[in-house]
Amino acid sequence: METQTPSRPPADVRSQLVGPLLAYLRATGHDPAPLVERFGLPANAASLPEVSLPLATLHAFLDAAEALSGDAFLGLHVAQRVPRGTYGLVEYIARASPTVRDTFRALARYMALLEPAWHASFQGADDGSGTFAYGIPGEPLAYGRHASEYGLALFVHVGRQLTERPWNPRAVAFAHPAPMDVRPLREHFGVTPAFGGGLNALTLDAASLDMPVVGADPVLLSVLERAAGTPPPAAGPPPGPPVPDFVQRVREAIRAFLQEGTPQVGNVAKGLHVSLRTLQRRLTEHGTSFQDEVDTVRRELAFQYLKDPHLGVSEVAFLLGYAELSTFDRAFKRWTGMTPRVWREGAEG
Repeated sequence: METQTPSRPPADVRSQLVGPLLAYLRATGHDPAPLVERFGLPANAASLPEVSLPLATLHAFLDAAEALSGDAFLGLHVAQRVPRGTYGLVEYIARASPTVRDTFRALARYMALLEPAWHASFQGADDGSGTFAYGIPGEPLAYGRHASEYGLALFVHVGRQLTERPWNPRAVAFAHPAPMDVRPLREHFGVTPAFGGGLNALTLDAASLDMPVVGADPVLLSVLERAAGTPPPAAGPPPGPPVPDFVQRVREAIRAFLQEGTPQVGNVAKGLHVSLRTLQRRLTEHGTSFQDEVDTVRRELAFQYLKDPHLGVSEVAFLLGYAELSTFDRAFKRWTGMTPRVWREGAEG
């Protein structure tokens, strides 16, 4: 597929990592003041719950923080000592949930309250395991290497605190390419991570997900969830019947491959650790096919992306893995009876 980088500059993002990172630098003997000045951060950034800045600036800030500290695993080490309560309401909802499974479901539901750009999900598998994944559509590196390592390391670190028991994820995957040395990450997670998938993900087995959270409080959880409100649904058609777990996993894999162009059934089967024949047979059992699922994923994402006024129609086509805008136009007209531009004008009106 011939690709092009979307032309729009990244919008500002909200980062909860800047403050803890600046505090960590100071605690380890490094003066963060030059970084604050260089990147135009608020003077009190170290004490703020979040800092808004362009995504490119965040990437550069994290690289500069690594250079200042000499710590190639800065995100990992900050995660291991981040203060309780850093993430406010979303964190306390996770802490009040009854099991680890419920905690990750809550994170998937409410993570957009921390940063609307995040797209998070939790998908269960037939064997009781589950995968929590998050990323930013159109940004394969998400917040950058240190932020991604911080995020997944923090989820596992806090998860172990919540259960007061040691546990390791079954699998870990990072959006960014592998660093030269992965030993510190392997030591923290207890498993060698995968890299370069454009998405950050943790897979836990059934036993880990079903562990109770020590100090879970269902009454408090109810109060906190009312305070958080109902997250806005994704733009697009109304939800249909519940999607079987296996079909949902196929859809998640398809989303991960869209950045490379039209998803290939063999690649998706390999990513799900099943044979091509098994993948096709199980989809048939659920009354669908691989191509049907590719169309479903593209259709859902198309409605979502077209709601974003910062994305041009050609950029939406690129994000959906289409090599040509005309191909996207034909597909969208098949779904809705109109072109993407006409649909967008109606939605905006």
